[in-house]
Amino acid sequence: MDIDELATRRPANIEEALDAMREGLHYYHDTHDRRAIFLRLYYMMTLEVYKAIHGCDDYKGRKIFMDPPWIYRLSGRFSSLYFQSLANPEGDRAWQIAHRVAAQPGSSIIENALLGINAHINFDLPRAIAANLDPAELTNYEIMQKRKFDHDQVNNLLVRTINPVQRVLAKNYEPGIGVVDRVLGGWDERACGVLLRTYRERVWWNALSFAAAAPGDEQKIVRDKLEWESAYLAKNLRSSRLWGAERLVNRASRRVLAGRWAAVPLERRCHDHRRDDDAAKAEAPLGEIGCSTPAV
Repeated sequence: MDIDELATRRPANIEEALDAMREGLHYYHDTHDRRAIFLRLYYMMTLEVYKAIHGCDDYKGRKIFMDPPWIYRLSGRFSSLYFQSLANPEGDRAWQIAHRVAAQPGSSIIENALLGINAHINFDLPRAIAANLDPAELTNYEIMQKRKFDHDQVNNLLVRTINPVQRVLAKNYEPGIGVVDRVLGGWDERACGVLLRTYRERVWWNALSFAAAAPGDEQKIVRDKLEWESAYLAKNLRSSRLWGAERLVNRASRRVLAGRWAAVPLERRCHDHRRDDDAAKAEAPLGEIGCSTPAV
């Protein structure tokens, strides 16, 4: 496995996305690549969506999405754009900045996390949603409201993961983010929740613009807007002085923790539902995705 091979991954659904993310994390940990920081939080957030789709753990017996298969496919399309970014294509400045910062040994955990979130949400997500929308549905108010509802439900799932992600990043990578979290109390979680919902709300309308635009010049106009906005925010994040305290803590602990990355354990999905596909298809209504066995 090398970075060029990882960049070719194009998951079609959430199952394949989680597989590819685990591949990426093992590679990053083995090579001590700081791109593991964003991918780990992305992996944990995707696992939360996976549990909600399949009705596992806290979601057992509850329906979260109006159309689970739509989110199931969207998760694959969305992750494909992350892997595509590893090839560092021209015109993706937000990702170029994120990957360049990750290549710096002393870069902040929080900085790496936020730069990756910015590029993936503000630049990638509108295009992934647009690709996952059936053009014939764009004028169907009822269906589009269901799509927007499911999009907003993901917001709530992501907010639930903020504290667990912070704990994992502090424990498995560098502890500075944990110190900052304790100093700020609950303010950082509330701020992250507000920012996630705010940016993802804008993402939805950008996605509709991209989906409605004609291929060619019109779609290029929308893509250029997404690219400029995400690059502008990346530059502002890059120039912030907020990461100084975290860097000081990390610098003191880096030598002690440097050898731990390769041994970092990864979270597992509640259950690999692909094992049950044949049985589920025989019993479930067409298109239904459910939790066919207890989580293990």
